[in-house]
Formats: sequence, structure tokens, C-alpha cells
Amino acid sequence: MLIHDKAHELVRALRQSPEYKDLLAAADRLRQDPATLKMFLDFRRTELEYDTKIMTGAEADPAEIESINKRREIVFLNSLIREYVEKEMRFGTIFSDVQRIINGAVQEVASIYAEMGNEEGGQE
Repeated sequence: MLIHDKAHELVRALRQSPEYKDLLAAADRLRQDPATLKMFLDFRRTELEYDTKIMTGAEADPAEIESINKRREIVFLNSLIREYVEKEMRFGTIFSDVQRIINGAVQEVASIYAEMGNEEGGQE
């Protein structure tokens, strides 16, 4: 058994799943309305920029959070966007589950790095 063959088999299974097919169909419908697609992508870009800022150590800005939340409410009034995000979340759940399963196997191998921290702590 080749691991690569199993990986390709997993990809085929993901692509054949109803969640993947539903997500693709929702993406196609979203692309058919350029104004809606632009609104969605602009909103996602704003979310990503804010998340990146927070992850790099900036403090949360309540006014910015409120602005993003209000904008989210408005953007999600659009049925094409709402449908796409719902399908994205469903597929994302499956994808996260697969990642968690794979990471479980890799953790055994990566556990040696936990010992690095123990070594450093013991030398002080």
C-alpha cells in the first residue's frame, strides 16, 4: 500500500462528497453575480486583515469589531453569500475532521519535540 495512493483516494472521496459538490455549486452561483462576489471578497479581506492584526499582537479594537459585525450582518443578508458560507462551513467541518485524524497520527512522531522543552527547562 502506497501512502500517496491513499492520499489520492482521500481526495477523490472528498470531491465526491455531497458537501464538496454543494460548495462548488454555491461558489459557481456566487461567481455568476460579480457585484455580490466582490462584496463577499471585500468582506472576507477585511476579516482576514483584522484577524492577522490580532494574531500579530495588536489589541482588539471594540469599534473595529462592532464595524465588522455590522458589516457581516449586512453582507449575510445576501442569499448567495449566506448559502456559500453555510456550504463552506459544512465542508470545513469535514476537512477539519480529516486534518485532526491525520494530525493524531503525526503527533506520535512529533512528540519528540515536547522533550526539547523538558530538556531546556531542566538545564536552568
